[in-house]
Amino acid sequence: MTDDLAPAARGRVERLLSLARTRDRYADYDVPAAEARLRARLSARARRTAPAVFVAWSPAWTEPAPGAAGTLGDPPAPGGRAAPDADRAWWDLTDMSLAVLRAPDAPRDLDRFIRDRCAGRTGARVFACLLHLADHGDGARFWWQFAAGAGDGTAEYCLFLDHSCRGEYHDAAFWCGELVRHGFVPDRVWGDRAAATAARRLPEPPVVHFSEHHDPDLGAIPLPEPPLVQDLRALAAAAP
Repeated sequence: MTDDLAPAARGRVERLLSLARTRDRYADYDVPAAEARLRARLSARARRTAPAVFVAWSPAWTEPAPGAAGTLGDPPAPGGRAAPDADRAWWDLTDMSLAVLRAPDAPRDLDRFIRDRCAGRTGARVFACLLHLADHGDGARFWWQFAAGAGDGTAEYCLFLDHSCRGEYHDAAFWCGELVRHGFVPDRVWGDRAAATAARRLPEPPVVHFSEHHDPDLGAIPLPEPPLVQDLRALAAAAP
Protein backbone atom coordinates (compact mmCIF):
# COMPACT_ATOMS: atom_id res chain seq x y z
CA MET A 1 0.00 0.00 0.00
CA THR A 2 2.93 2.35 0.72
CA ASP A 3 5.12 1.42 -2.29
CA ASP A 4 3.95 4.40 -4.42
CA LEU A 5 4.72 6.99 -1.70
CA ALA A 6 7.86 9.07 -1.33
CA PRO A 7 10.31 7.54 1.15
CA ALA A 8 9.60 10.13 3.88
CA ALA A 9 5.84 9.82 3.53
CA ARG A 10 6.07 6.04 3.38
CA GLY A 11 8.02 6.03 6.62
CA ARG A 12 5.40 8.14 8.40
CA VAL A 13 2.56 5.92 7.18
CA GLU A 14 4.38 2.78 8.25
CA ARG A 15 5.01 4.23 11.72
CA LEU A 16 1.32 5.10 12.07
CA LEU A 17 0.29 1.63 10.95
CA SER A 18 2.66 0.07 13.47
CA LEU A 19 0.86 1.95 16.25
CA ALA A 20 -2.59 0.68 15.22
CA ARG A 21 -4.16 -1.58 17.80
CA THR A 22 -7.52 -3.20 18.39
CA ARG A 23 -8.88 -1.21 21.33
CA ASP A 24 -10.93 -4.04 22.83
CA ARG A 25 -10.40 -7.73 22.21
CA TYR A 26 -13.36 -8.75 24.41
CA ALA A 27 -11.30 -10.87 26.77
CA ASP A 28 -14.40 -11.51 28.89
CA TYR A 29 -16.67 -12.53 25.98
CA ASP A 30 -18.64 -15.66 26.83
CA VAL A 31 -18.16 -17.83 23.73
CA PRO A 32 -20.19 -20.84 25.01
CA ALA A 33 -23.13 -18.56 25.80
CA ALA A 34 -22.95 -17.01 22.34
CA GLU A 35 -22.87 -20.46 20.73
CA ALA A 36 -25.88 -21.50 22.80
CA ARG A 37 -27.79 -18.43 21.61
CA LEU A 38 -26.97 -19.26 17.99
CA ARG A 39 -28.08 -22.88 18.45
CA ALA A 40 -31.36 -21.72 19.98
CA ARG A 41 -32.04 -19.31 17.13
CA LEU A 42 -31.29 -21.97 14.50
CA SER A 43 -33.58 -24.37 16.33
CA ALA A 44 -36.33 -21.74 16.38
CA ARG A 45 -35.99 -21.23 12.62
CA ALA A 46 -36.27 -24.98 12.05
CA ARG A 47 -39.42 -25.14 14.17
CA ARG A 48 -41.06 -22.44 12.03
CA THR A 49 -40.79 -24.69 8.97
CA ALA A 50 -42.28 -27.69 10.77
CA PRO A 51 -46.00 -28.61 10.49
CA ALA A 52 -48.17 -26.39 12.68
CA VAL A 53 -49.10 -29.06 15.21
CA PHE A 54 -49.02 -27.74 18.75
CA VAL A 55 -48.93 -30.27 21.58
CA ALA A 56 -48.00 -29.89 25.21
CA TRP A 57 -44.27 -30.45 25.70
CA SER A 58 -44.69 -31.20 29.40
CA PRO A 59 -47.66 -31.77 31.72
CA ALA A 60 -46.70 -28.67 33.71
CA TRP A 61 -45.81 -25.08 32.88
CA THR A 62 -42.18 -24.06 33.35
CA GLU A 63 -42.02 -22.43 36.77
CA PRO A 64 -40.15 -19.09 36.87
CA ALA A 65 -38.19 -19.98 40.00
CA PRO A 66 -34.61 -20.94 40.90
CA GLY A 67 -33.97 -24.64 40.44
CA ALA A 68 -37.17 -25.24 38.47
CA ALA A 69 -37.58 -28.64 36.84
CA GLY A 70 -36.59 -28.79 33.22
CA THR A 71 -34.05 -25.97 33.37
CA LEU A 72 -30.52 -26.03 32.07
CA GLY A 73 -27.41 -24.98 33.90
CA ASP A 74 -25.39 -24.26 30.75
CA PRO A 75 -25.10 -21.39 30.25
CA PRO A 76 -26.16 -20.10 33.66
CA ALA A 77 -28.16 -16.93 33.97
CA PRO A 78 -27.17 -14.16 36.42
CA GLY A 79 -28.13 -14.60 40.03
CA GLY A 80 -28.09 -18.39 39.83
CA ARG A 81 -31.31 -18.67 37.80
CA ALA A 82 -31.02 -21.04 34.87
CA ALA A 83 -33.06 -20.45 31.73
CA PRO A 84 -35.37 -23.19 30.41
CA ASP A 85 -34.36 -25.41 27.56
CA ALA A 86 -35.00 -23.51 24.31
CA ASP A 87 -37.33 -26.13 22.85
CA ARG A 88 -39.40 -26.43 25.99
CA ALA A 89 -39.61 -22.64 26.25
CA TRP A 90 -40.91 -22.46 22.67
CA TRP A 91 -43.62 -25.05 23.34
CA ASP A 92 -44.57 -23.31 26.57
CA LEU A 93 -44.80 -19.96 24.79
CA THR A 94 -46.91 -21.38 21.97
CA ASP A 95 -49.28 -23.16 24.34
CA MET A 96 -49.55 -20.09 26.56
CA SER A 97 -50.37 -17.96 23.52
CA LEU A 98 -53.12 -20.40 22.55
CA ALA A 99 -54.49 -20.36 26.09
CA VAL A 100 -54.54 -16.54 26.07
CA LEU A 101 -56.35 -16.40 22.72
CA ARG A 102 -58.94 -18.99 23.70
CA ALA A 103 -59.86 -17.24 26.94
CA PRO A 104 -63.57 -16.23 26.88
CA ASP A 105 -62.83 -12.50 27.14
CA ALA A 106 -60.02 -12.40 24.56
CA PRO A 107 -62.12 -11.08 21.61
CA ARG A 108 -63.65 -8.38 23.80
CA ASP A 109 -60.25 -7.37 25.17
CA LEU A 110 -58.79 -7.15 21.68
CA ASP A 111 -61.76 -5.16 20.37
CA ARG A 112 -61.42 -2.68 23.23
CA PHE A 113 -57.67 -2.44 22.60
CA ILE A 114 -58.30 -1.49 18.97
CA ARG A 115 -61.10 0.97 19.75
CA ASP A 116 -59.01 2.63 22.48
CA ARG A 117 -56.13 3.18 20.06
CA CYS A 118 -53.87 0.51 21.51
CA ALA A 119 -54.34 1.36 25.17
CA GLY A 120 -54.71 -1.42 27.71
CA ARG A 121 -52.35 -4.14 28.83
CA THR A 122 -54.72 -7.11 28.40
CA GLY A 123 -55.51 -6.31 24.78
CA ALA A 124 -51.81 -5.75 24.10
CA ARG A 125 -51.06 -9.20 25.49
CA VAL A 126 -53.76 -10.80 23.30
CA PHE A 127 -52.42 -9.02 20.20
CA ALA A 128 -48.86 -10.11 21.03
CA CYS A 129 -49.92 -13.75 21.33
CA LEU A 130 -51.64 -13.57 17.95
CA LEU A 131 -48.46 -12.15 16.44
CA HIS A 132 -46.40 -14.94 17.98
CA LEU A 133 -48.59 -17.66 16.47
CA ALA A 134 -48.43 -15.88 13.10
CA ASP A 135 -44.60 -15.89 13.31
CA HIS A 136 -44.19 -12.14 13.80
CA GLY A 137 -41.80 -12.54 16.72
CA ASP A 138 -40.43 -9.00 16.95
CA GLY A 139 -43.90 -7.47 16.95
CA ALA A 140 -45.05 -9.94 19.58
CA ARG A 141 -42.12 -9.01 21.80
CA PHE A 142 -42.89 -5.28 21.46
CA TRP A 143 -46.47 -5.69 22.68
CA TRP A 144 -45.53 -8.15 25.43
CA GLN A 145 -43.08 -5.52 26.64
CA PHE A 146 -45.84 -2.88 26.50
CA ALA A 147 -48.17 -5.10 28.55
CA ALA A 148 -45.45 -6.14 30.99
CA GLY A 149 -44.52 -2.51 31.56
CA ALA A 150 -48.12 -1.93 32.61
CA GLY A 151 -47.92 -4.77 35.13
CA ASP A 152 -49.28 -7.77 33.19
CA GLY A 153 -47.83 -10.93 34.75
CA THR A 154 -48.70 -13.20 31.84
CA ALA A 155 -46.86 -10.86 29.46
CA GLU A 156 -43.82 -11.04 31.76
CA TYR A 157 -44.03 -14.83 31.62
CA CYS A 158 -44.23 -14.73 27.82
CA LEU A 159 -41.11 -12.54 27.71
CA PHE A 160 -39.30 -14.96 30.03
CA LEU A 161 -40.12 -17.78 27.61
CA ASP A 162 -39.45 -15.70 24.49
CA HIS A 163 -35.94 -14.75 25.58
CA SER A 164 -35.28 -18.34 26.71
CA CYS A 165 -36.22 -19.89 23.38
CA ARG A 166 -33.99 -17.35 21.59
CA GLY A 167 -31.06 -18.17 23.86
CA GLU A 168 -31.02 -14.68 25.41
CA TYR A 169 -30.34 -15.94 28.91
CA HIS A 170 -29.52 -12.68 30.65
CA ASP A 171 -32.81 -11.13 29.55
CA ALA A 172 -34.66 -14.32 30.47
CA ALA A 173 -33.14 -14.12 33.95
CA PHE A 174 -34.36 -10.53 34.34
CA TRP A 175 -37.97 -11.50 33.59
CA CYS A 176 -37.62 -14.58 35.77
CA GLY A 177 -36.66 -12.28 38.63
CA GLU A 178 -39.66 -10.04 37.97
CA LEU A 179 -42.01 -13.02 37.97
CA VAL A 180 -40.61 -14.34 41.23
CA ARG A 181 -40.80 -10.86 42.77
CA HIS A 182 -44.45 -10.52 41.76
CA GLY A 183 -45.33 -14.06 42.84
CA PHE A 184 -46.56 -15.14 39.39
CA VAL A 185 -47.45 -18.84 39.18
CA PRO A 186 -48.76 -20.00 35.77
CA ASP A 187 -51.08 -22.66 37.22
CA ARG A 188 -52.84 -20.12 39.41
CA VAL A 189 -53.60 -17.84 36.48
CA TRP A 190 -54.13 -20.30 33.63
CA GLY A 191 -54.90 -23.57 35.36
CA ASP A 192 -53.37 -26.98 34.88
CA ARG A 193 -51.41 -27.16 31.65
CA ALA A 194 -52.16 -30.83 30.97
CA ALA A 195 -55.89 -30.10 30.88
CA ALA A 196 -55.60 -26.75 29.09
CA THR A 197 -53.20 -27.74 26.29
CA ALA A 198 -53.40 -31.52 25.98
CA ALA A 199 -53.68 -31.45 22.18
CA ARG A 200 -53.93 -28.22 20.24
CA ARG A 201 -53.76 -28.17 16.47
CA LEU A 202 -53.82 -25.38 13.94
CA PRO A 203 -53.82 -26.26 10.25
CA GLU A 204 -51.53 -23.29 9.57
CA PRO A 205 -50.36 -20.07 11.24
CA PRO A 206 -53.30 -17.68 11.72
CA VAL A 207 -53.84 -14.69 9.46
CA VAL A 208 -53.26 -11.49 11.41
CA HIS A 209 -54.61 -8.22 10.02
CA PHE A 210 -52.33 -5.39 11.07
CA SER A 211 -50.64 -2.28 9.72
CA GLU A 212 -47.18 -0.98 10.54
CA HIS A 213 -46.23 2.35 12.06
CA HIS A 214 -42.60 3.30 11.52
CA ASP A 215 -41.20 5.06 14.57
CA PRO A 216 -37.80 6.79 14.15
CA ASP A 217 -36.55 5.30 17.42
CA LEU A 218 -38.43 2.01 17.76
CA GLY A 219 -38.64 0.97 14.13
CA ALA A 220 -41.65 -0.85 12.68
CA ILE A 221 -44.50 -1.27 15.18
CA PRO A 222 -47.42 -3.54 14.22
CA LEU A 223 -50.86 -2.03 14.89
CA PRO A 224 -54.03 -4.17 14.93
CA GLU A 225 -56.82 -3.67 12.41
CA PRO A 226 -60.55 -4.22 13.20
CA PRO A 227 -60.83 -7.47 11.13
CA LEU A 228 -58.44 -9.01 13.64
CA VAL A 229 -61.26 -9.47 16.16
CA GLN A 230 -63.10 -11.78 13.77
CA ASP A 231 -59.83 -13.60 13.06
CA LEU A 232 -59.52 -14.25 16.77
CA ARG A 233 -63.08 -15.55 17.04
CA ALA A 234 -62.41 -17.94 14.16
CA LEU A 235 -59.24 -19.16 15.85
CA ALA A 236 -61.09 -19.77 19.11
CA ALA A 237 -63.80 -21.67 17.24
CA ALA A 238 -61.14 -23.99 15.80
CA ALA A 239 -60.33 -25.36 19.26
CA PRO A 240 -60.49 -29.17 19.36
